[in-house]
Amino acid sequence: MKFTLFTTGGTIASVPSEEGLKPGLSGEELVRLCPELMGFEHDMEIVDLMSKDSSNMQPEDWLLMAEQVRAHAPSCDAAILLHGTDTLAWTASALSYLLNDVPVPVVLTGSMLTADEPGNDVGSNIYSAIQFAMQLAMYKRRGVSVAFDGVLIHGPRSAKADSRRKHAFVSVDYPLLGEMRDKGTHRIAWLGAQTPSLSHARPWGNKPVIERSVALVPVFPGMRAAWLDAVLDTKPKAVVLEGYGLGGVPFMGEDLLPPMKRGMDAGIPFVIRTQSLFGGTDLGVYEVGQKAMDLGALSARDMTREALMVRLMLTLPLCAGRDDLERHMSANLCDDVLL
Repeated sequence: MKFTLFTTGGTIASVPSEEGLKPGLSGEELVRLCPELMGFEHDMEIVDLMSKDSSNMQPEDWLLMAEQVRAHAPSCDAAILLHGTDTLAWTASALSYLLNDVPVPVVLTGSMLTADEPGNDVGSNIYSAIQFAMQLAMYKRRGVSVAFDGVLIHGPRSAKADSRRKHAFVSVDYPLLGEMRDKGTHRIAWLGAQTPSLSHARPWGNKPVIERSVALVPVFPGMRAAWLDAVLDTKPKAVVLEGYGLGGVPFMGEDLLPPMKRGMDAGIPFVIRTQSLFGGTDLGVYEVGQKAMDLGALSARDMTREALMVRLMLTLPLCAGRDDLERHMSANLCDDVLL
């Protein structure tokens, strides 16, 4: 088999500096830090694509990664991307949409500790990502996934849930795609029965346009309605409002419904999602959700924050109004929206 391994920076490639940790290791150096790959008989091409702390990642970087994976896909069986953990789930969601028609599997990984720290997870995560990529390629399972701390997570269902511990990523309302298991003195990649449903549809075409003017606003007790008005004054193309529970929006005390109506009357769609990591959004259950839905707010359903925001960025340039946006956003492209 032939693999292409892309490096983009992140903690996994970071070294100490006078200004704190920053990316500094090449792909060749990182592979050498993985002793389990000694004697690895498969062909691996290493592409040092960029060297960024993932907090500095921009939508244009998603497009570059997608372009490079697509360019190398005809000559490899699987692609592995080494990436910083802070925005890894965002990139996994973006690539899930941008590469949903690519025939080879794409596996992302990173690390929570740098290579110079005792007990670091650099080598183990690289090894796991390659082993998972090998199994996915053998069984002709395409799509984008995240390999981290011994588990494999479907890309648009991944979320970083811990800022310090090695088991930093979780699968949101979706079965794990695989796990690493002990077999004698070795660990092997074991794929589960779950195979994501992936559409070949790419509504944004071969040259996606990313709309950056999407506002993300979390609701909190005592939030001033005037602050939501101030957001609308910036003329966003859409507002994602993170409500309570199943998507509750307060209308007593500080009433958020009038600014929402003002925005929607001006043609700015509102999408409401839950602040909870698991369980999804259902605006029809409680009055605090129903009133927002009656105004015309859309439900994020069971999409993760990352998948919802990225998909809005890609979809808004294609839409002519709220109903068109709802139609586009409700289609399941890669098991990103199921409820």
